[in-house]
Amino acid sequence: MPIEFKLKDSARLAFAVSAAFPLGAYAVGAGKVDFSVGNVAAVAADGSRRALGKGAEVNSGETIDTGDGRAQVRFTDGAQVSLQPQTQFRVDDYRFNGRPDGEEKGFFSLLKGGLRTITGLVGRSNRQNYKITTQVATIGIRGTEYSANLNNGLSVTTGEGSVEVCNAAGCMILNSGESGFVVSGGSTPTRTEIKTSLPPSNTSESGTVKYEIIKGNEGLASMLPKLESGAGYAISASGMYADGGEGSSTYYPWTYAPGVANFAPSGEFLQLSADGGEGSVDGLTAGTSASFFTDGVIGWGRWTGGVENYGGSVYPTSDIHYVVGKLTPSADMLALSSGYMVGTYSLIGYTYPTSSTGAIGGPGSVAATLQADFGGGSVNGTLAVALGGQNLSSVWNGSISGSTFDGSGSNSASIAGFFAGAGASRAGLTYQFTGTAIGTVSGAAAFKQTGLSPSPY
Repeated sequence: MPIEFKLKDSARLAFAVSAAFPLGAYAVGAGKVDFSVGNVAAVAADGSRRALGKGAEVNSGETIDTGDGRAQVRFTDGAQVSLQPQTQFRVDDYRFNGRPDGEEKGFFSLLKGGLRTITGLVGRSNRQNYKITTQVATIGIRGTEYSANLNNGLSVTTGEGSVEVCNAAGCMILNSGESGFVVSGGSTPTRTEIKTSLPPSNTSESGTVKYEIIKGNEGLASMLPKLESGAGYAISASGMYADGGEGSSTYYPWTYAPGVANFAPSGEFLQLSADGGEGSVDGLTAGTSASFFTDGVIGWGRWTGGVENYGGSVYPTSDIHYVVGKLTPSADMLALSSGYMVGTYSLIGYTYPTSSTGAIGGPGSVAATLQADFGGGSVNGTLAVALGGQNLSSVWNGSISGSTFDGSGSNSASIAGFFAGAGASRAGLTYQFTGTAIGTVSGAAAFKQTGLSPSPY
């Protein structure tokens, strides 16, 4: 099942589950070839081929096959796509009449190979109108430059802007200079330090392209970051009980910390156990994993089923969103506090939100900000969730206690979270909106520290 990278207003991308895209009714005028070397051809839907040299027109419905060559295409909206050797790039449906009027569209497919691209006007005002599909992911881009290579998995590196990597289970955001990898259509996108590799741009005097086929990503999956089982972890969770535990079906945002976390060899989070006092062991145990993501410092995901141990009793859960990570050391929190430091954080991933009435979100369904005033012991942020035809938003405030925090905000929102990693390099939270038109809405979000400076006050 393909994943989709869709456009967002803040120049971010979303990767999401997508069906096949219809071929456009507009058969001409998609773009022109700026540069072509080697045996580059346009392949029509009926299989007929024609050579593509400099200045040649590319039409909607055609596939550009670079063979042993390369090509750069400029579309009529100003978008540029540079295609590597051994690449097949199909123009599924392209429409642009000179201005963004809501009818513009840029749907493409990367069938194999690699590309670099910068978008134009299509998708700038209507982000849903631009996307590139591959067998494991669909890429959408606005105001962002990135590279992608489809070879034994999809490797993506963001040049400028932000990329939101999503599949049916959740989303992860790659900011400038960051990379991700998708092993297959059924696997979750994962962060990696390995940059996308494309063939070198060497052209001989004879006009033929010299290149080496880049080896596939064999072994890359084993090099992706994981969290290791051990002590010192925290989990913040929210969701629903299966049987109305403790007199309510709602599992309000709650943090267990510190505790011992267990992860599967695959990296998925299985359980956290914490000292509940008086000899009891409290915590959460996974049911069926609906999603799990990690950048090696913090993880986030959702379970269907599972149990909570609390105060010596066991409570079945039906739907739990969580963030998990190793707590920021007390010494680091003290240093941040005594230095009156203020940290700003950017969203790097989230679970698809769910409601007690059965609604589930998708790509682009969550936007969030977070700022921590370590000296003042406070935290604040914003949260926007689109789900089940509802647009929920909250401005929230909370207090820091040790390495954890909790808070509340407008529209009956409640928050629980913690700081993870050295220097509070990550933050994670779970949230809940109650009393909405679609019942109780829950989700989880993970953040990366993008700024740290002394408080001006």
